[in-house]
Amino acid sequence: MPASEALLAAVAKLDMIDLCGRIVADPERNAVRATTAEVLALAMATEGLWAIVLEASLLVSALERTMPWTAEADAEHLEHVVLQMAAVRDLLAFMRPIPIQQENDHASSN
Repeated sequence: MPASEALLAAVAKLDMIDLCGRIVADPERNAVRATTAEVLALAMATEGLWAIVLEASLLVSALERTMPWTAEADAEHLEHVVLQMAAVRDLLAFMRPIPIQQENDHASSN
């Protein structure tokens, strides 16, 4: 069963850097206290990062197959490289901008 809209809204509000930091700092205490939204956010992030790793690996392989660069290699493999670059770029889109909570609109920048 897919996640509810309310659960996805809660996930969207999370500060992932803070969440990961809290769990890493004291996993025995904070990992077991994670909410359903926090667990889902971590699972979605893990899935997304593995997809990026796999696509980046394919991109590197495509680039390696074309070495050394020659006119034939460019013509033969350019399309594969371009497709892999686009796939990696699309997968990285979820990380921009990195969602963080605003601490204080009136905080000093010093």
